[in-house]
Amino acid sequence: MKFNYGDTLRIRNDLYTILGKIRYINTHGNIWYEYKLVKHSSNKAFWLRWDKKRDAYHFSKLCGKAPLADMKLVDSGYEMVTGTWGEIDEGITDTAKYKEYENGDGNATFSVEAWAFETEYSKGFYINKEYVSVEKDVEMTDTIKDRMDTVKKMKFVGPIVWILANVLIFMPRFDIQILHDIHNFLTWPYIVGGNIIIGIIVAFVLFKR
Repeated sequence: MKFNYGDTLRIRNDLYTILGKIRYINTHGNIWYEYKLVKHSSNKAFWLRWDKKRDAYHFSKLCGKAPLADMKLVDSGYEMVTGTWGEIDEGITDTAKYKEYENGDGNATFSVEAWAFETEYSKGFYINKEYVSVEKDVEMTDTIKDRMDTVKKMKFVGPIVWILANVLIFMPRFDIQILHDIHNFLTWPYIVGGNIIIGIIVAFVLFKR
């Protein structure tokens, strides 16, 4: 029941591509994966996970805060992110307090995830496993291709930005003075040096494509 980033799924009669994948562990010791889906026909985002108790998939989407008049609490605790792939906002070790609700017959669900800086609400329902399958050799939409291309670029640019940020933060003043002396010796304006670095990064990214 595990899928990979980039897989295209047919859910009932619609096609979705997985643009994000998160691995979680909760306070009960349960480990599971949630997949960020983008629907081909509308480019809207949805989420999918496997539910062992139900022996079915749970399909959901983000929503505004909804009343819980006919819902009952079925699970709660803390969840922590232990792995991410693709287009995901959360980072490893991010933690949220969650609550999951169901209506009387269990057909509709409502979830609350309280992260450090925001609270997310989602509503969903269960889908029998025979309605979910992997589709091969499917032509993706231009929007999905562009978003996957952005993820590829960020896999390269992200670490460079992180390294440069840490160098600037932790570099001793002695080393910064050395850079000043090098610039003065070569008589290069700082903006020229910066443009050269940016040009090298952009050229490398384009070359990798």
